Amino acid sequence: MEGLKLFGSPTRTRVVVMAVALRETYPRELARLVNAPLISVQRIVDDLEREGILATRLSGNQRRVIVNSEWIASQELRALALRLAETIPDIRVALEAERRRARRRGKPVDRTRRDAA
Repeated sequence: MEGLKLFGSPTRTRVVVMAVALRETYPRELARLVNAPLISVQRIVDDLEREGILATRLSGNQRRVIVNSEWIASQELRALALRLAETIPDIRVALEAERRRARRRGKPVDRTRRDAA
């Protein structure tokens, strides 16, 4: 399952799966989570946006990436990608480790990438 090329290449497949699993993200976060160069992820996002699969919008100076809900097979893509996210071990680990909400005000940061108690 390591080199799954369902969407053309392993990296492209991982970007699609991660974008669906995160619901809203940005290219730098995708690059970090799928362990790929930022420029490659940016090109993949551009291609997927041209194909109508992903949609992007600017929020300040950040380019936010979401699945295009108007795309003809968006619901089927969500179901498939979420199933793949469960079966690809390193994607599952990356998703479990990802912080998706703001840190409590004044809470110290543990630089070992774990939250301080």
